Amino acid sequence: MSSPRFRIGYAFSPKKERSFILPSLIDYAKLHGVDLVRIDPLLPLVHQPPFHCIIHKLYDPSWVKKLHDFTSQFPDVIIIDPPELISRLLNRDSMLQVVNDVKIPKGVERIEAPRQVVVNDLDIIIKDGLNAFRDLGLKYPVIAKPLESDGSAKSHQLSLVSNDNGLKGLNPPIVLQEFVNHGGVVFKVYVVGECVVCVTRKSLQDISAEEVEKLEAVSRFSQISNSGTQGDDEGNVVMPSLDFVMHVAAGLREATGLRLFNFDMIRDSNDLNRYLVIDINYLPGYAKMPNYEPFLTKFFLDIVHEPSDGVAFSSSNVNENVVMFC
Repeated sequence: MSSPRFRIGYAFSPKKERSFILPSLIDYAKLHGVDLVRIDPLLPLVHQPPFHCIIHKLYDPSWVKKLHDFTSQFPDVIIIDPPELISRLLNRDSMLQVVNDVKIPKGVERIEAPRQVVVNDLDIIIKDGLNAFRDLGLKYPVIAKPLESDGSAKSHQLSLVSNDNGLKGLNPPIVLQEFVNHGGVVFKVYVVGECVVCVTRKSLQDISAEEVEKLEAVSRFSQISNSGTQGDDEGNVVMPSLDFVMHVAAGLREATGLRLFNFDMIRDSNDLNRYLVIDINYLPGYAKMPNYEPFLTKFFLDIVHEPSDGVAFSSSNVNENVVMFC
């Protein structure tokens, strides 16, 4: 008898499809009994081929309605993930609130969210000056981020702000997030169901109190990890412990109810046991993750079939800047 095949429907923007559904993933998945099938989001789902599971990253209300109508008729088809759960990550105010719900065993390492505030009227802060800024519980420099985090080019327009003048050119509503020195390294943790992968990326370099006054009023960059600034040598970075990463990932998975996401985590340079989650993204660029084809394929098989036994990977059997568990 031939082995069963599973159809995974995907609904992405053209840009997301190009970066996610690579030929290497299609071929690897097909070899293991998984067929990836493109969904036309303009057509009703009931008029398209049957699926065992649907993954998606579209936020248009018409798509959400199509998905809702489909699941009401076919409740056995697994949706990864429900739009109402994804929506929490599309707002940078609600996004990090889930970090407060993460419970990890008591130990040396701690996880927190950075202090941040949503500002709808910058004129009030600029008019009242530094006192108003301090009333918000912040001090310069800060990271200014658009309130919406929907993957659009606008949502990636981040800035490092060093004084009141730097606020003048920003477009509210925005989130002002405390800047924490973190050794110029961000830990990007990819979550694929029960699988977790932690890698390092360069980030903004540490800024001393004396250097703040020498900074430009506002410095723009697309993403912290792609800012182009020279941080610590990534080869010398001490990775977080495997248990800690797994507990944080599991805590966020439970708090969000999501199965495909990543989060950016930094280590406080002044307290090396203090980690902060600074961003959470739904269905990120998994192709940048080491061995993404087997991880995604295993996830699809686990969703539609009995989960297979897990295999642990440590930084020693991949490389010193990657920690994996699956």
